[in-house]
Amino acid sequence: MKNSVEMTGRNVLIRDAFWGGKIKNAVENVIPYQWKVLNDNEPGAERSHAVANYKIAAGMEQGEFEGFVFQDSDVAKWIEAASYSLLYRKDPALEKQLEEMIDIIRKAQRPDGYLDTYYILKEPEMRWKNIAHGHELYVSGHLLEAAVAYYEITGQTSLLDVMEKNIDLIRSVFGTEEGKLDSYPGHEEIELALMKAYRATGKEKFFDLARYFIERRGVVPGFQTEEAFQKQQKKNKAYGPDYHQAHAPVRQQQDAQGHAVRAMYFFTGAADVALETGDESLKQALQRLWTNTIGRRMYITGGVGSQDEG
Repeated sequence: MKNSVEMTGRNVLIRDAFWGGKIKNAVENVIPYQWKVLNDNEPGAERSHAVANYKIAAGMEQGEFEGFVFQDSDVAKWIEAASYSLLYRKDPALEKQLEEMIDIIRKAQRPDGYLDTYYILKEPEMRWKNIAHGHELYVSGHLLEAAVAYYEITGQTSLLDVMEKNIDLIRSVFGTEEGKLDSYPGHEEIELALMKAYRATGKEKFFDLARYFIERRGVVPGFQTEEAFQKQQKKNKAYGPDYHQAHAPVRQQQDAQGHAVRAMYFFTGAADVALETGDESLKQALQRLWTNTIGRRMYITGGVGSQDEG
């Protein structure tokens, strides 16, 4: 094919000029550019401070946290993308960058397994107190996805070991047992990450936590009695339980509601659990939600999320 670009993956050879070109651009240009941005080394780019936050938490630099409450997830997505890019091009310099970043993350992790630079540096007294909007579980989910990607591509467990310790902490905090917090993520994402970790390692604890978060979502009170949730809902009615797909347990949900990104993460994680368990009632609920999403919530482009809120 004229102007075709070959980019080889583990099981796929892409000869198409369009997709091959996109992959080539991501590998050669986008990922190196993102690394510069994350390190605040790209002139003209908006300040990130994401890597610096980790270095400060690790005791390697002095300073204060900067960025959004979920700023850590930018680093996680870069690790995931950079790991997968190694399928297409061997890059010793990139591998070294990955190893060094993972070591920084390891050093930033607290002794009990906690890992979120916003709460480590800025609001340590608020750990696990703003489940609705705090993004702690969301950040852990993205880091876990990154850990799985790095493990699958390199065979190295360095980040997976860090995240297993983090997940063990989360399992000690959340649950239906006495003394635990019976709640679920305000911003879904960790559910699908846990299922990826389960498939990569075969360790049941990842599956058990994913299933717990899926099954408990929509059970009241969850995070709905939290001060932050109540305050936000009072300020703007759009931020009610349906915004978080927490207006009903998943089997009772009739249509796709709320924040589109949260919803797609949740439905994907739930589908992974349904596939694993063969649970017919969960499958039927997800089929109903799928039909509603593609029939009533989707543009001709395939995109969902029809307004600037929700």
